[in-house]
Amino acid sequence: AQNYNFLQDWDKRLKNDRAGRLEMVKVGLMGLRPPGSEWSVTRDLALLAEELGYDCITMGESWSEDAFTSLAQIAAITSKIRIGTSIVPVYARTPANLAVTALNMDVMSEGRFFLGIGSSGKLVIEDFHGEKFEKPLSRMREYIQFMRKALRSERLDHDGEFFSTKRFKIRFTPYRENLPIYIASLTPASLKMTGELADGWLPIYYSPGRMSASYEKIREGTEKAGRSISDIKVSPQVSIYVTDDSKEAFDRERPHIAFYIGGMGTFYHEYMHRIGFGEESDMIREKYLEKDRVGAANLVTDEMVSATALIGTPEECRNQMEKYFDDGVDEIRLVFNEPSAEGYE
Repeated sequence: AQNYNFLQDWDKRLKNDRAGRLEMVKVGLMGLRPPGSEWSVTRDLALLAEELGYDCITMGESWSEDAFTSLAQIAAITSKIRIGTSIVPVYARTPANLAVTALNMDVMSEGRFFLGIGSSGKLVIEDFHGEKFEKPLSRMREYIQFMRKALRSERLDHDGEFFSTKRFKIRFTPYRENLPIYIASLTPASLKMTGELADGWLPIYYSPGRMSASYEKIREGTEKAGRSISDIKVSPQVSIYVTDDSKEAFDRERPHIAFYIGGMGTFYHEYMHRIGFGEESDMIREKYLEKDRVGAANLVTDEMVSATALIGTPEECRNQMEKYFDDGVDEIRLVFNEPSAEGYE
């Protein structure tokens, strides 16, 4: 109920400010499958989001539901809202399988689909998918090259480092010439590749006012490719807790941050250094690798949480969201988390 109310309240806020800057604000939703819920809940949330004029719905993959079947059902019951993956790991599918799936999703949704891809991390790729987590950037570059050929309806002759294909051509017509490809990138090298090859950037733990180093790497990539940084749409995934019990919300978010820093390889640990939380990140990772997850979560500071998540009453969350747009974000995708049972009513 709190989340439904927030969606409706934010929509009213936008409509009441048509003369101001907020007219161009784009707000989407990420992950509409609350744990343990029926599919009907996801369906109802998707219909409500479209009715209220929200920009997009995205779904990711880890070791739970796949993204494409859920998004296909959402595409079938909606007609305007954009849908996208956020993210699917490139190791989980062959480039041909990913290409035909993405292009078919775009046909089914009549041009409302965008493909968000990433490398994920060693833990997921090796222990769940059974693939070697090697050269993730080179692999992603090869996938994107393959996808661009498929979009142009070319023969898929490709002799790459990871895959060699020949003769075949996709036997249906893509809905449009350019299906947008977004990359979930964190490292300097992957950010540069995002600027060079992608249509958009899907950051996680985006922190307004701390992202200059990331933007500089994206700019390097766009300049290398003869593009402008304005060609890259920035769409961060941001956790939100709509509640008046901020303490409990902060405590619920700490384990999430600790898991990424300590349990998902070195990428997030190094990223936290780049946005100003190096000392904290070192201590959290050390605790996590000692298998003290509670201790690691307790070391996540309030400043780290407030810098990367939205927490508070609807009005407080709305004010915090505006910082992202002031920082250059094109669209914010909200990940709703259940507030305290005694939270905002």
